[in-house]
Amino acid sequence: MDPFTDANPDALPTAKPFLGRTVVVRIDEAAVESPTLVQDLLFMRRAGARPLVVHDATQYACGARLVGLINRIGGEAVSIDGASASTLVLVPDSEGEHRVHSVNAQLLSLLLQQGYIPIFRSEGAGVSGALARVAAAEAARALAAAMHAVRLIYPSPSGGIPAGSDGIIEELTSSEALELAAAGTLAPELARDVTAAALGVRSGVDAAQLLDLHISHATIIEMLTAQHVGTQIVSNIVLAN
Repeated sequence: MDPFTDANPDALPTAKPFLGRTVVVRIDEAAVESPTLVQDLLFMRRAGARPLVVHDATQYACGARLVGLINRIGGEAVSIDGASASTLVLVPDSEGEHRVHSVNAQLLSLLLQQGYIPIFRSEGAGVSGALARVAAAEAARALAAAMHAVRLIYPSPSGGIPAGSDGIIEELTSSEALELAAAGTLAPELARDVTAAALGVRSGVDAAQLLDLHISHATIIEMLTAQHVGTQIVSNIVLAN
């Protein structure tokens, strides 16, 4: 059986934890150039998972291109932003940056239940009702928490969180990740993504991952093999078997 053409969950026991569950994938412009990203999103959908893609609001062309690529090969992608149905309501923080105040996941849930792949632009409705932008990392975190996602995935050109001078850190608890992000040793963008990933896990996401989306089939390796790539962030609580 070719798993990429016959995405049958009954024949893929490693995919069963993902059935009917949302996988939130935060992408950047580089990720759209991945040779397997589009194929992997369709594989998730056909195997019973529910992919939800989030991109920065300033990268409108990136989102539009992804919608076109998915639909061209038989998927059903739809572009959406957080102002639709007040999916994201935003408020400014003390530094003037917008943060997610509330999430209404009903529209996204309907789209996912009907088999669509939402391509979500990181915008929302401000308290005045005007359209406002929010960091894609924050939007992905909030949506993953509201959807009780099985995975929250962030792009990392280095393949994860660097482990000193060689390799990457394979796994951290959310507390360890937050401590590392606050230490000031990570690049600012990576620290932001690590913080968002850890907070997502603390809000009910099963696990978050930082990985290189250019690796062939990076987003579905775990569904196929039960082995993750990159750095995985998990709950502080480990239940005994």
